[in-house]
Amino acid sequence: MPDNRSNNRRPAGRPSGNSGTRKKKRKPNYPRIFGWSIGLILVLCVILIVARILIWDKGKTYTMTAEDYERIKLDTLDNIILWPAEQVNKDTYDGTTDVLVFGNDSFREGSKKGESIMDMFKKEVESDKVKIYDCCLPGSYLTSFNETEESPEKCPEDYFTLFWLILNTNSKDFAKQNTALNYLDSSKYDIDRYKEVLGILEGVNFDKIDVIMLCYDGHDYLVGKKPINYNIDDPDNAQTENVATELGALYVMVNFINNINPNIQFVFVSPAFCYAKNENGKLVSSAKYDTGYGTIGEYIYTARYTISNYYPISYVDIYNGVLINEDNGKHYLEDDGITPKEKARKMITDRLVYVLKERF
Repeated sequence: MPDNRSNNRRPAGRPSGNSGTRKKKRKPNYPRIFGWSIGLILVLCVILIVARILIWDKGKTYTMTAEDYERIKLDTLDNIILWPAEQVNKDTYDGTTDVLVFGNDSFREGSKKGESIMDMFKKEVESDKVKIYDCCLPGSYLTSFNETEESPEKCPEDYFTLFWLILNTNSKDFAKQNTALNYLDSSKYDIDRYKEVLGILEGVNFDKIDVIMLCYDGHDYLVGKKPINYNIDDPDNAQTENVATELGALYVMVNFINNINPNIQFVFVSPAFCYAKNENGKLVSSAKYDTGYGTIGEYIYTARYTISNYYPISYVDIYNGVLINEDNGKHYLEDDGITPKEKARKMITDRLVYVLKERF
């Protein structure tokens, strides 16, 4: 009878028991590893792309420096024709260039911390040879509200527009401004600042002023004030003495001052880019939106037109000379679409210093 146990014999020389069994070395599954690696790399790439898109969409602000202006050579409409005061006022120059500044909101924003455009500008420019009188008023406008005079009770805001401030600074009669203060809404206007400016203007003598700077932002445009009032029957007659228009306010002011002191030089600082609100309350680009009398570009053109056609007024182009536009404006402007944030104020200040410091 066959012996079946012979089938259970172990090969000679192989030890018995599982503990001594040698396992065969497993080879790496390279195709699988390669596939997983490619998949992991693709996932990481997608995550990186999404992160970059989110960062790009968030944006990054950048403040222009003097070196940037030299390097980039922005296409601006600057026209600086200031002469040193000692050359203009050879008989009356006292060794100090006195600069009187009128303006509004954007140039006073940050003043509580000493970080407004005018605060920073003064720190850079003011010296024992340059004196700056900052009379910028939040809530003020370059153009008047009315073509003819209204009482302070009926339109108190009018008496803090450029024309009335210039007129009463010369006469030193601020009775109408002081009356108007009683009718201004103290929740909207900084009454103390208004009183402070009136105090500064009390001490201003146009015979001693060398330069008048006009620093008004886009608020005139936003409320739909007229840049110019054309006469349909006589297109060449632009009603240059209508102070309720930008052209008229500038024209009358320069004429008035020149009759007092023909040596005073003028600097007009253009508005920076801002947004407007359409009929639905949505912020839209001022470069494209007509608030009733044109886009902000037409306001700027009117100022340029006045300057180039009537008087040799220096022109500082902030609109084109500062990199704030409809694409990045939300990073530089507050939610109202016009008030400059700190970096925007620094950018505008650097621009003014770059263009004007050596002239002053």
